[in-house]
Amino acid sequence: MYHDKNIPNCELVDRQIGKIALRAYFDENEEGLGHAAVLLGGRRGARLINAIREALSQPGPVTRRLRSQLLDLRRQLFLEHAYDENWGDDACFVLLEPDDPIVPEICLLADTLNEALENAGLIDTGDGRTA
Repeated sequence: MYHDKNIPNCELVDRQIGKIALRAYFDENEEGLGHAAVLLGGRRGARLINAIREALSQPGPVTRRLRSQLLDLRRQLFLEHAYDENWGDDACFVLLEPDDPIVPEICLLADTLNEALENAGLIDTGDGRTA
């Protein structure tokens, strides 16, 4: 019996490396992401970050549910839920002043999470490719 070894293309290898890097990014920034999620989303943000933390601790590929949760965290950090009536009653979007020292930190977390999601192939990379 013959067995062929499948050699994935470069794009697939890059995405796999990106998914590993996403897990490493989350490990390095878990505390900051957790604080930002709770600050911006209250109990719902806390549940979201705990679900992501649990899912990333499991081996295996990024599931649809985890992808959805990561994208929800991204939307939360970019304040896309700020005026969404469907977000829920327990959302506690804090009205932060632009000169508040936490604002640049949240912006940096949002940008680096966005980059990690792009590198993992979970969102559009700007050149029309999505995962």
